[in-house]
Amino acid sequence: MATAMLESQAAPLASIHVPENVRDLDQDHVDALARSIALQGMLVPVVVRPAGEGFELVAGFHRAAAAAKLGLAEVPIVVRGAETEDVDRAVENIARKQLNPYEEARAVKAILDRGLTEQGAADVLGWSIHRVAARVKILGLPERAQQMIGAGEIPLSAIDQLLAIGRVAPALRDAVVSYLDDGNQWAAERLASEPGWVLDSAMREGGVKTFASYMDSVSSHEITELRLGKKAEDQLAEAEKLHKQVTPYSYGPPPIRFTEQDVDQARAAGVLIEFERGRPIIVDRALYRELAKTALKRAVGDLRVRAAELAEQKKRAGKGAAGRLENPAAEADHRRDEQLRGLAEQAHGVNLDLGSGLLKGLSSVDPLDMNVARFFVYALLGPDYDGSSWTKTGERIHHLASAGIRLVVEDLRTDVTRTRKDGSRGRLRMDYGDPKDPEAAIRWLWRYVDGASTPGELFGRALVVIAAEQYAARMVLPASQRTYRMHWGSHKDIAAKALKKLLSQHLPASLKALERAVERVHSEHGSAIEQLAAAPGRDAGPDAEVTGGEVADNESEPGVEVADEGEVGQEDQ
Repeated sequence: MATAMLESQAAPLASIHVPENVRDLDQDHVDALARSIALQGMLVPVVVRPAGEGFELVAGFHRAAAAAKLGLAEVPIVVRGAETEDVDRAVENIARKQLNPYEEARAVKAILDRGLTEQGAADVLGWSIHRVAARVKILGLPERAQQMIGAGEIPLSAIDQLLAIGRVAPALRDAVVSYLDDGNQWAAERLASEPGWVLDSAMREGGVKTFASYMDSVSSHEITELRLGKKAEDQLAEAEKLHKQVTPYSYGPPPIRFTEQDVDQARAAGVLIEFERGRPIIVDRALYRELAKTALKRAVGDLRVRAAELAEQKKRAGKGAAGRLENPAAEADHRRDEQLRGLAEQAHGVNLDLGSGLLKGLSSVDPLDMNVARFFVYALLGPDYDGSSWTKTGERIHHLASAGIRLVVEDLRTDVTRTRKDGSRGRLRMDYGDPKDPEAAIRWLWRYVDGASTPGELFGRALVVIAAEQYAARMVLPASQRTYRMHWGSHKDIAAKALKKLLSQHLPASLKALERAVERVHSEHGSAIEQLAAAPGRDAGPDAEVTGGEVADNESEPGVEVADEGEVGQEDQ
């Protein structure tokens, strides 16, 4: 048995030794295999290697367990040499049940460690080369990061960002992983789209000592902290003075920006972290100091040129004005326009600063911030209703109150059921007020929403208002008062889909029962009309056309509609 063979053969099950260090078996999987083997036999042989007088099981642990459960004396085997054991087990692990990305990566590693290429591993596993390469990427991360990817705590889309950080600064990568592992999984979701923000957070909250800074601009504060020397301090002071001359009405220090050539130097030195989106990050303090000196010197030179040009313009303007009658208003306009042109040049850089500040500081907000909740809820519900047919301001609130709140809140309706002559109550009638002027419903709505004391409560109360309009049964109203149901249109219809999922679990059983009952009535009516039309010698007539009432199925338009039941308050005879 010393020679490895690829052909399948039979061997006594008792001669196959099962190693003690195998993974726990999935009993449900064993039972399913046992049922299959009992019907069809063992179609796939187990993989073994020679061991003493018999064999040692390499792959096929579940099939062997199923055979033992059935009491089989023999099983088909394929004998392999020890050199293929890891590969066989890896393929078996992947084939026998669904593995997470981390487990797949470990299995791929076992195959590659036996000398196979990535293409060879793809052929063995029946995968695409891209899938194998994606799992190999996981292997380039620290063990803990790999485990978090397997557990779904770090998304697969963030692997490239972690690798990019690790290639340049392994300590920073480890700090990010530790930050994500410290109960900050919510930040992991942003790692793929905003790696710079996550890196900032990890350094700030994790106390990381490794240097890192963005390579877009350097502030006056940073220049002071870098301690670039007396010459640099003098240049900074000159830059601030020239900046005020060139843009006298500007605020803040002069912009000191890096060029693409500066970025190239950091890239060539191998100390630049670059992402597909976001600003590059340099991690070498010494080189950053030199590049900051260069950027400061360049900024001073540019400001000197601009100051000289401005002085020359003023000189020419003074000569041209000599001998002309003074026009104070025109001179004031000229100065204003000249100053605004200077500020317009500054605005280019300010916009970049704004974008950088927003992306860095506002891309993620605290969901428990009441101001965040107020903005989104009140912007969604819209302004107050003004009753104007011209501006139509507040129509959304008017509709939500009229078609929803006034129908579902008990305080907003009045029982106007008439009493019959014999003293008994007639059919139930409710007065819901004037739908064109639902003032009481609007007041109730705003009082209810304004009463929220937490962000979660504010969001929830807004959903109550919206759900009332979506699902309130219009059948309680005369046909002339029934209105459309609002569709919350959005990008890819995401809002409507999310709303449906949020509300579906809170619908009362009585609403669903009512919808089914209404649908059943219309179905029976339609069947009756069809039978009349099919009867010999009978003409159902044009009035027998099956029209029915509008009945929603909870998959498109929620709620129920039926034909008009008469005016509100009508006496039941």
